[in-house]
Amino acid sequence: MITERDFWNHRSHNYDEQIGPLYERAYQLTAERTLAYLKPEDRVLDFACGTGIVTLEEAPHVKYVRAIDISDEMVVKAKQKMADHGVTNVEVTQTDLFDPCLEPASFDVVTAFNVLCYVEDSAAVLARIRSLLKPGGRFLSATDCLGEKLTKVGVKKWFKSRTGSMPYVAFYKMKGLERRIADAGFTVVESKNLFPAPPNLFVAAKKV
Repeated sequence: MITERDFWNHRSHNYDEQIGPLYERAYQLTAERTLAYLKPEDRVLDFACGTGIVTLEEAPHVKYVRAIDISDEMVVKAKQKMADHGVTNVEVTQTDLFDPCLEPASFDVVTAFNVLCYVEDSAAVLARIRSLLKPGGRFLSATDCLGEKLTKVGVKKWFKSRTGSMPYVAFYKMKGLERRIADAGFTVVESKNLFPAPPNLFVAAKKV
């Protein structure tokens, strides 16, 4: 079984070139919906930032972004992207979500784009995200819901995850994912499907 870090390090080599054109509209919609929930004084944690596609869009609208990823090669690309665009309020680090350097109640917003379907213990991850938010903080996510309907992407990921060539993959349905987020101590204030196949569910939620 390939490790998560090794898998995403490998994917980093051509992620923007391969994923960008295919999911460009979905990323645009994710950024648009995200910006509607950001404030100039916000401190944001961008969990699993990848190459920084959405991070770059967030940065001009908030005070500070801590962008983290377990892939050191994704982090290198995200750092370079911020430098190329002259972004100075984003700190990109190779950091696990559960690293104690991330202090409880220290962020106004946590974003998690295209990552929840790759975490095996979603309850622990959502609980950790909630703990990192200040009272009334906002959680914004976009997640492929591969269990909603049969798609080529879903079939491919099902096979690869079960043969060990990629790590764990969850097959959520949209309503099921909403329930998981609500059960973790959030009030869902918006949910919207951003992509036809596979469905990519944007959720905006508030810490209760």
